[in-house]
Amino acid sequence: MTPNPQSAINNPPSAINNQHIPAFSQAILQSLCDSPRMVTAPLNGAQAFPPLTPPDTPCELAFNQKLGHLYEDALHHLLVHAPRYSILAHNQQIITPNKITLGELDYLLRDEESQELIHLELAVKFYLVHHAQGSTTFPGPDARDNYQKKLQRLSSHQLTLSQRPEARATLQALLGEPTTPIQSQHLIHGIFFDHIAAPTQPVPEHASPHTRRLPWLHVSELPDHFPELQHAHIIPKQLWLCHTNPSLVDRLYLADLPTLTTLGQQRCTLFLPTPHSQPTFLAPDTWPHTPREA
Repeated sequence: MTPNPQSAINNPPSAINNQHIPAFSQAILQSLCDSPRMVTAPLNGAQAFPPLTPPDTPCELAFNQKLGHLYEDALHHLLVHAPRYSILAHNQQIITPNKITLGELDYLLRDEESQELIHLELAVKFYLVHHAQGSTTFPGPDARDNYQKKLQRLSSHQLTLSQRPEARATLQALLGEPTTPIQSQHLIHGIFFDHIAAPTQPVPEHASPHTRRLPWLHVSELPDHFPELQHAHIIPKQLWLCHTNPSLVDRLYLADLPTLTTLGQQRCTLFLPTPHSQPTFLAPDTWPHTPREA
């Protein structure tokens, strides 16, 4: 049975059914290991983190938290079960002597093979490719965010934080005097969404040409591109990075067309037109002129 639009607002398809948490958790772990990286190039000297392998040990992630925290928890599970690495600190705040917080290190690791110390930053991001007035930009579902801004923040601040004197003092107190330099590395996952009618797929600076790409369109364009659409599965934001498979699709919310359009006008929504099609991103007709939180 498919709910009407009002019931979908009161009981949103983003709500995760508790019985699906084990399967969805496994899909997220798999995505962090198998999904193509959004960035593989060095950023300000920081290299891409080596690939990880999904452990045999299952876990149940907490889905009632922000996306970044959810994927940090998933990465934590992967690292705990990776013999090569030891976690020395997680979300370690760097604070000046004047009690000003400069930021935090996502992870501080020891590579047990090389004995190197690694400062690892994780990012999971989604950007729409937008063509207007002869220029191409890469805003997020909330158009106040964009690819260039995020990469600049990562490169100039987050990945350099462990090299600052305040960080060295904090880590010395935490670990004792480090015997090796700290190597900053990044793990950047995500998807670029190209407009469904765009003739090209531009790759922004530093982005990998192998990054996963999917189509997007405005709600008003649905009749033109999906004239026979009556129902569609909604992919909750927590699973946007995950590849769909029959087992995953069977657990997704099935919305009728009025529900889909209602949701799509509220916020960017990822949907499956058919169980075997590729996911498609649906943007409000106001996007990107009015910022929308996905």
